[in-house]
Amino acid sequence: PERPVLIYNPLSGGGKAAAVDLARHARERGIEPIELTRGDDLRALAEDAVARGADALAMAGGDGSQAIVADVAAANDLPYACVPAGTRNHFALDLGGGRNDVVGGLDAFVDGGERIVDLAEGNGRVFVNNVSLGLYAEAVQRTGYREAKVRTLLDVLPDALSPDAGATALRWLGPDDTEHRSAAAMLVSNDPY
Repeated sequence: PERPVLIYNPLSGGGKAAAVDLARHARERGIEPIELTRGDDLRALAEDAVARGADALAMAGGDGSQAIVADVAAANDLPYACVPAGTRNHFALDLGGGRNDVVGGLDAFVDGGERIVDLAEGNGRVFVNNVSLGLYAEAVQRTGYREAKVRTLLDVLPDALSPDAGATALRWLGPDDTEHRSAAAMLVSNDPY
């Protein structure tokens, strides 16, 4: 690409992008860095970059941020690079890239291989590698989950198993667009397995 743009979250992953001075490394490679700051609309930043002539997009942040920028890239038929600057970097790992090589992720614009992956949608939100439903989804949204995962999951159980909990309403479309309304378990993933 001639006008690649990197959007980066300096707080994601405990400050990984800031710690390696990712913006400087991007500029050295001819990539325009755009810092995501509190209160910014990430989708609007990506769409604005495209409107200003970006011919490739990258995101340095967590999987949720990756999904938003990848969606904008796909909508505009642009190449997209996943820069692993989140906490877990599941999408980067699924792509076979360096899960912890933040700066190396920028080289995807120069000598990276192309992989085509599906974007999927859950409840109107695009995701790139997985989506959480039910008990786990409830747990990861709670304050303190990252610091105490098992404790948070155990705290969620009484609410989920109580008589007042109600049934989980799960509805999805299969590959043939047939609507389904029940499942004992469901795995949605871009993982190679």
